[in-house]
Amino acid sequence: MLLFILLLIFVGMAIGLAWFLLDRDHGEKEPVGALWLAAGLGLLGSLLAAWLENRFIPIRDLLPSAPHATLLLASLSVGIFEEICKFLPLAAVLYRKPYFNEHTDGIIYFALAGLGFGLPENLLYTVEFGAKAGLVRLFMTPFFHAATTGLIGYFLIKQKLAGLSPISVLPALVFIIIIHSLYDFGLVSGVAVYGAMSLLITLGVSIGLFVTFQRANERDQSLGISTVGHNAFCRSCGLPNPRHHLYCVHCGKNA
Repeated sequence: MLLFILLLIFVGMAIGLAWFLLDRDHGEKEPVGALWLAAGLGLLGSLLAAWLENRFIPIRDLLPSAPHATLLLASLSVGIFEEICKFLPLAAVLYRKPYFNEHTDGIIYFALAGLGFGLPENLLYTVEFGAKAGLVRLFMTPFFHAATTGLIGYFLIKQKLAGLSPISVLPALVFIIIIHSLYDFGLVSGVAVYGAMSLLITLGVSIGLFVTFQRANERDQSLGISTVGHNAFCRSCGLPNPRHHLYCVHCGKNA
């Protein structure tokens, strides 16, 4: 029974985060197909990352008994594989799309990719290793993948809106890879102080996701591409409201 409840909680938290981000997005409504594509690419990314890890990282290098230098190097490899597999495919597909045009978009699409990556992982670990492992992951990883990828996505859209090359997002990607690697190292090390470090990291990036999303909304509002303040788009139908009227010229509802 506990196992089933944990699985439901993981699914509910993923749905809840997706709802929160979409409900509080005050810009032009995103194409539903593009949102599902983001989550689907995250799922495919998890399969690719799992294959790469099985192919190139010996399982003994990720055991608590491994020397710390070996464990740290293996954790770095995991961080590289997973963050690139979550981020790069969606970035390649999404970057030049006309609807990828608001600061909040960077978080929404890439957080959904992170959910598509992380939710199956949480479910599989819970089913395979039992309720105890599920409880640990419930505290340590419910939003971790969504948060790390969402934060990189925010920096990507900032570069696009500033007219810079997408390559300029590389420092943010490297930083997140390092954070991810330290998180994995602490999680599998079996050392209490390193485990506490992992807990602080997952709390930090999760809080950072919500703080950055609020900042993204504020930046969109200041640029006049938010339904808040300038009413550039309608909250109800999502169509442009070029005259910035209180009521939408398309559906007649309060913009």
